[in-house]
Parts: sequence; structure tokens; C-alpha cells
Amino acid sequence: MLGKRWYQGSERDAVVNAARATALSAIRVARLSPAGIKLLHPQEAPRVELSIEPKIREGVIEVRAKGKIHELQAEPQVEEARIKFEVKRVTCDVCSLKSAQHHEAILQVRGELTKKKRSEVKAALVRLADRESKRERAAFISNIEERKEGLDFYVNPLSLARQMAALLKSEFGAKIEESAKLIGLTRDGRQKFKFSILARFPSEGSY
Repeated sequence: MLGKRWYQGSERDAVVNAARATALSAIRVARLSPAGIKLLHPQEAPRVELSIEPKIREGVIEVRAKGKIHELQAEPQVEEARIKFEVKRVTCDVCSLKSAQHHEAILQVRGELTKKKRSEVKAALVRLADRESKRERAAFISNIEERKEGLDFYVNPLSLARQMAALLKSEFGAKIEESAKLIGLTRDGRQKFKFSILARFPSEGSY
């Protein structure tokens, strides 16, 4: 997490990128002006060569800067520093929801489906969910149940389930029905619903 935003990726890449970005936001470059020394952000001093190398195993960030404080300076000045850092491991809000198999809707796929067609439908819905999760972290399929009568997708949020249903209608000709069940109240007193979306497929002969 940087600021209030979570970033996805492998653990090592995430730590490296977070450490580098955090160090970069804290670094200031000295520049001599008629008014005295100014401290600038690195992006305000493009002529300064800046190297930021996080060492994950050592828990340090090696910083090296090379440049001139004043344009008339004969030789560039080199400064080096080692910054210690610590990684705090916590479970993000979305990962907590996934581990609890949280969902706002159940998408039920029913009808006469061959094994091949069932596989195609499942793959298409998973691709859609993966694509949406890159734009919205809280969009995911928390569970998929294979049933004799079809497939059940446990989906968060409702908007993603509706997108998946729309895909089944447009690409596979499924008929869509939606229903809602009151399951309680939210903390602020609003009614809380669990939604079920039924996507029923026509027989193979009517494709």
C-alpha cells in the first residue's frame, strides 16, 4: 500500500516498487540560487542522476545522487545514503473479502449444456472477471460451484454479476432473470439484499 492505494503484483515486485516510490517522495535535491539553497523534488532537477536500489533481504534502500548544486560548479557532486525500511505485512481489504468468499450475487447458469459448452462459458466469464478486477480491485469471483444442473458463480459486486449475465445473453443467447432477497440491514440502517441472477440456456438445437 502506498498512501491509501493498494498495488497488485508479486510480493517482491510490490515491495521493491513501494520502497522505491516511498524513498523518491522523501528525497530532495539541493540547488543554489541567488536567494540561497532551494530543496527541489527530483523531477524538478532533471540533470541530477538519481539511483534508488531497494535491497529486500537487507531491509535497506541504497540511494546515490550525482549532479551540480550550481551550474558553474566544475565537477558534479556525489552523495550516497542507506535508508533502513521495514515491511509490515497485513491482509488487504479485498483479500479479506475473497478469503471469506464474500459475494453480493450468485449467477446461476442453467440449461442444456454440453461439456464443451460449459467449459467455454466458464472460461468466458472468468476472463471477464479477470479483466474487470484490473480496473476495480473489489470485482472478483469468490467461488465457482460445479453442479449437475449447471454452474454457480459467487460474484462481487452485483455490477460484475450483471456484466457476466449480459455476456451470456449477448454471446450465448441465454435468458436472464434477476431476483433479490432481503438478508438484513447495513450499519447505517439501509436494507441489505442478496441477489440471484439466473441465466438459462436454450437447448443445443436452438443455438
